[in-house]
Amino acid sequence: MDDTKAITEQLLTGSAIADALDVLATLRLDIFREYPYLYEGRREDELDYLGTYATTPDACVMLAYDGSAVIGAATGMPLMQEDAQMCDAFAGTALPLDKVYYIGELLFRPAYRNSGLGRKLLVLLESYIRSLGSYHTLTCATVERPDGHPLRPHDHIPITRFLAHTGFVRFSGVTTHFAWQETDGVKRDHPMQFWIKGGSE
Repeated sequence: MDDTKAITEQLLTGSAIADALDVLATLRLDIFREYPYLYEGRREDELDYLGTYATTPDACVMLAYDGSAVIGAATGMPLMQEDAQMCDAFAGTALPLDKVYYIGELLFRPAYRNSGLGRKLLVLLESYIRSLGSYHTLTCATVERPDGHPLRPHDHIPITRFLAHTGFVRFSGVTTHFAWQETDGVKRDHPMQFWIKGGSE
């Protein structure tokens, strides 16, 4: 997509996030079915997970609109408010976990990718996080897939390239695992690699 002038952004925090749960769930369910996640999710699980953003202090959702249609989103919350499995991955590191902010996802509909919108949304999200004054480090996690995965599209551009271009670095040795049902109906375990920005590797 070449023309991004019509795209607008909206920051949601607190109870305002509740009004966006359904559209966020739809976005996640659609996009996470794609490689590399291949996630076959259930709406009720998505709504339950996303509902925590509306009740978690300092959590936020950034929506991107083309007209009235939501075409992208970024989400985040303090790492300490995330699943214990996420926090445990940082055991043994020098990072004070109460100063770390977790970026849950950065999603766009296919027609809006590779147009600079991801970078713009991330800048807006980071600006909000920094304005809180409590968080010195940003982190996110990427699913690890072998290069030769049979479902990897020939034109796939890994999110790791975007992360490297926006100041994130791979946090060596900091990983976790999550299991989810893939689009073929099989539940598999998936290694997740953490990336950080603003802290010391």
